[in-house]
Amino acid sequence: SDTPTLAFVVPCFNEEAALPQTLRELLARVETLVAAQEISRKSYILFVDDGSIDRTWDLIAQGCAAHPGQVRGLKLAHNAGHQNALLAGLLSQIGKADATISLDADLQDDIR
Repeated sequence: SDTPTLAFVVPCFNEEAALPQTLRELLARVETLVAAQEISRKSYILFVDDGSIDRTWDLIAQGCAAHPGQVRGLKLAHNAGHQNALLAGLLSQIGKADATISLDADLQDDIR
């Protein structure tokens, strides 16, 4: 396929309240882009848990189980800060996607 594989990298810290909606909206956006043949079906969302102390990691793990390949998770051992979590996520995607986009877990940025 000539369509690029896109990775959304989403750093998360104590985002259990926002994560279910974020996951739904991002999955819908990925499906829209795939259906329009703008990105590859291999495109995915990577949630980076920055040492959360709530249920954030549990929700990420559930998303991974429910959407294998489309949702991925990276768990940091402790809170390293937003920029370090973002960097860890971006660095972990080198060679895996044609392009990466970072988004905040609360979707403060418009994903359309």
